[in-house]
Amino acid sequence: MIQSATPLSRYLQLAAFLALLASPAAGLAQDLPEGHPPIASERTSDAQGPNSKSADSADTEAKPAAPLLPPTSITHHTVKVAGVPLDYTAEAGTIPLRGADGKSAADVFYVAYTREPKNAKRPITFVFNGGPGAAAAYLHLGGIGPRAVEVNAKGELQGPPPSLTDNPSTWLDMTDLVFVDPVGTGYSRASETKNEEKFWGVEQDTDALTNFVRLYLIKSSRMLSPVFLMGESYGGFRAASLARALQKSGANSPSGVVLISPVLEFSLLYGEDYDPLSWALGLPSLAAVNLESKGVTGRRALASALKEAETYALSDYLVELASGAEAGGKAASGTVSRLTGLPLDVVERRQARISPAFFIKEFDRTNSQVLSRYDGSVSAPDPNPTSSWANGPDPVLDATVPLWTAAFVQYAGSELAYKTDMTYRLLNRDARTKWDFGTSPTRQGYAGVIDEVQEARSANPSLEVLIASGYTDLITPYFASSFLVNQLPSLPRAAPIKVETYAGGHMLYLRPDAREALKQDAKGMYERVMKAAS
Repeated sequence: MIQSATPLSRYLQLAAFLALLASPAAGLAQDLPEGHPPIASERTSDAQGPNSKSADSADTEAKPAAPLLPPTSITHHTVKVAGVPLDYTAEAGTIPLRGADGKSAADVFYVAYTREPKNAKRPITFVFNGGPGAAAAYLHLGGIGPRAVEVNAKGELQGPPPSLTDNPSTWLDMTDLVFVDPVGTGYSRASETKNEEKFWGVEQDTDALTNFVRLYLIKSSRMLSPVFLMGESYGGFRAASLARALQKSGANSPSGVVLISPVLEFSLLYGEDYDPLSWALGLPSLAAVNLESKGVTGRRALASALKEAETYALSDYLVELASGAEAGGKAASGTVSRLTGLPLDVVERRQARISPAFFIKEFDRTNSQVLSRYDGSVSAPDPNPTSSWANGPDPVLDATVPLWTAAFVQYAGSELAYKTDMTYRLLNRDARTKWDFGTSPTRQGYAGVIDEVQEARSANPSLEVLIASGYTDLITPYFASSFLVNQLPSLPRAAPIKVETYAGGHMLYLRPDAREALKQDAKGMYERVMKAAS
């Protein structure tokens, strides 16, 4: 029996029609940046915002509240890679993570890029930034996505205002890409604000993102695709943990992991007051900053010039520091002064133990410049030149947050047709301060993930691992990764871990030369996986 339309149903039909006219896609053409090719877009309704209401809401007389996040947006684009046009589809949306009660506990925002024509046998790479508390915009618009923020040769963002350009070093010709914002970052939110902190921790974060990867692979019919994981900084920690978690859950056995400027063992990052190892592992990075200031630039030149600092750091320097504060400091100060460029009297006062926080303040104090911990080759006027320690904004991180945020929000709204009034959280510092690293009175020490890397390689000997670091990174010193890998026992039949270092800082991919070099080093991984899969 066919029923005639009621006044209420006619009202709902009219409301839906008016909503369609007001869709962001309707104003897409005039929102595109000048010179960008026109794009086609479509909308799907399979992803709802956290505040969306069902059609059978009890309050049928009130006008339904608009969801904070729009439905999934699908757009079509073209980018040139090595002079060859590459067609791809972009999908911006959310995937709900459900709790034990079956209700949505959080909505995880992602942007996925799929090369056309679609091929379920192509590799697919899930990409994460770190923090913890950082959205994926850095790797997305700074590293391997099809569009990138404009930078100079040194990797410094141009602006304000920022601008976007096609990225000739995108990885989209090698792999499909999925950029993921963990809960509390970007546009990802817990269904209830009070529950957001339940996702902030090593185990909690790994569990949530393991679930996200599984759900995305199912939704996209990609369960049989070679899966890669890529993460920067804490995102490297996250990707390593996730690789093993996916194996243990039975959801997937990743084919490769790319770790950029990773923190793999927090004990090496923070160190102990009386453990000389952290001083030794950081020394070559300080030497790299000094070398660049003297005109030694480029990957090969730095690699050659830093051999002395690397050898000294894990030999005589360690022995001298271990011999005692006064005796060791006196023995080491001359060499440390020469390698780092700091005045001898300054090094002697510190007993040859130079922390990054001290170095960035003292290196160019004469000119009232303070260095960035994220790239020691970048400096800015010191807002507190008479202070003993750097206590102003970081020249790389803090100075560029507004640029990255503006660039992503504009890009999402105009090119991806994903417009929302929700605040985009590029960096959620609250998440960092409240993060549960798994330590307690009964479990002391620092969080680490190198064991998970080794276990994942044991479970899948074909697993490819690439660790990439920047020479002038003073947050996660490049020498720490080399040290850790050298401590691992060899695994028969397992693919060796590759460790590569580039001219650049923590976000080494911001330098165009390093970005392309990183892609070329990773290319072999993807080619080997594809060859094995075929």
